[in-house]
Amino acid sequence: MRRKTGTVKVGNLVLSSESPVRVQSMLNTSTMDVEACVEQAIRIIEAGGELVRITAPGVKEAEKLKEIHAALRARGYETPLSADIHFVAEAALVAARYVEKVRINPGNFVDKRATFKTLAYTDEEYAAELDRLRMEFTRFLDICRQYGTTVRIGTNHGSLSDRVMSRYGDTPAGMMEATMEYLRVCQAVDFRQVVISLKSSDCGVMVDAVRLLVREMEKEGMNFPLHLGVTEAGEGEDGRIRSAIGIGTLLNEGIGDTIRVSLTEEPEAEIPVARMLVQLCDRPVYEEAGFPLKGECNHPVVVADLSGLKVWDEEISRQLGFEKGETDAVRGSRLKGGVKVPEMIYTETLGPELTKLPSETMVVVPPELLDMAHVYNRRAVPLLSVKEYLEGWGADTSALVEINVLEELDEVFLERLRKDERVILVVAGEPDYGYFRKVFRELWEGNVQNRVVLRICLPGNDNRKNTLLAASRLGGFFLDRLAWGLWICTSDVKFSVQLSQNILQSAGVRRYKAEFISCPGCGRTLFDLQGAVAKVKAAFGHLSTLKIAVMGCVVNGPGEMGDADYGYVGAGNGKVNLYKGREMVRTAVPEEEAIEALKAIINS
Repeated sequence: MRRKTGTVKVGNLVLSSESPVRVQSMLNTSTMDVEACVEQAIRIIEAGGELVRITAPGVKEAEKLKEIHAALRARGYETPLSADIHFVAEAALVAARYVEKVRINPGNFVDKRATFKTLAYTDEEYAAELDRLRMEFTRFLDICRQYGTTVRIGTNHGSLSDRVMSRYGDTPAGMMEATMEYLRVCQAVDFRQVVISLKSSDCGVMVDAVRLLVREMEKEGMNFPLHLGVTEAGEGEDGRIRSAIGIGTLLNEGIGDTIRVSLTEEPEAEIPVARMLVQLCDRPVYEEAGFPLKGECNHPVVVADLSGLKVWDEEISRQLGFEKGETDAVRGSRLKGGVKVPEMIYTETLGPELTKLPSETMVVVPPELLDMAHVYNRRAVPLLSVKEYLEGWGADTSALVEINVLEELDEVFLERLRKDERVILVVAGEPDYGYFRKVFRELWEGNVQNRVVLRICLPGNDNRKNTLLAASRLGGFFLDRLAWGLWICTSDVKFSVQLSQNILQSAGVRRYKAEFISCPGCGRTLFDLQGAVAKVKAAFGHLSTLKIAVMGCVVNGPGEMGDADYGYVGAGNGKVNLYKGREMVRTAVPEEEAIEALKAIINS
């Protein structure tokens, strides 16, 4: 069941809880180049895009929307268009006459560009700013009402106004309140053709902000549809996983009526990913005014599953990330691990490789193999069924206990767990968000504090689909710090471990490699964004502890990369601005010199 929303029409497209979740993308061509915009819009539409967004940074670009709209209609395409407005309110007034939808950003539609400095507002000053907001926004809504134009109130974490941050901070609560200020105006003037989005490059911030907004709207009697997206998600597998975690968590919770997957790739490449995400999140469970559980698992572990292997040899150890260590006079050659090796290994194959493992690696085996496993590794522990555990297995040792159905969490078992916090629970099943959520609810209501590992088996060999499946249905439990471990079973051990690690990194709970965030680009982007991302990754991908942002322009860049260590931001005319945190340390560096300049900043 999805969250119940009102019906909003965007041209011939209907957004509501009674309609399918719609997918969309945004042009990255210059709005002044009508032919390029039309051709790219057609590629998006023919890939399955149901709405196309176009930037209009100024009035002259907004005027060009009339030509783009007419050219598409002349070629037989009726897909609605949305204008994207930042900073120039007059551009929104023009665009509303020509396209079916206009997106405005509460952070810069009326408020000035944020300086990210702490500013103090008296109550009187704050109220005066809200009065100005109501006046300017109502003027815009009157134009939209006249032309039948839908409005998207699109709040970005990276572009909250100084006014909002002065009261609420750079937080999900700030994003929620910035949005509600505009929604209350819509409510007051009875303007209902509204869609909302709250986006961030941080999946956790985005999910928390949307949840807060939904609860606040329920309190104030609002049911506007929601657009979902993780902005600046990046490209490749990392961008897909980050998007799947943020968007998928909310879709699984029954929240969301239209989505965009923001990738630093060609816009039409976003559509198949978005469509697959919608298909995979097909069992929504909305809890009206429900409060998601929150945990404290800040450093979850990865379990490598070797159950399908007949032989565990040196090659398997290399695939798991282990390297040859020192030779012990008694136990022979040893293995050493780093940050990328799994903390736990499940195996049904015993042999000398177990003897070589580092002491911090936990070996898990079926109970019937425990005695033999101890010949090779005295630290091996059993994986028990609930029945075996209740019958006395593991009474004198640490153990993992696997549950496969909710009914196993009866009071007898829960009472035993409350007295035995050494036990690690393995919650196994299909990758079903609703099922795992019920398990965590049962454990919370039963006051059980044991660590929980989520275990799933992914079908077939479609790694792209399985990546989105695992990220969208499991990632939220790591965002909420509920799960202590992740155990993914596939026929490819290396893929399973890397997928687990990538999910944990995208959820913000582990760091295994350098992290890059990058925007998808739009008509404001004045340099080769995809090429810049490739160059930055090639130069700095080995710096596993760093987070680097690559941005196409300065609209959301300085804000969204606030938690990045360094930033590489297009400044136009072949120039790049370089940041350390939110501080711009080099301006207008020629592109051909920018990589070396950033290296110097990092090394300084």
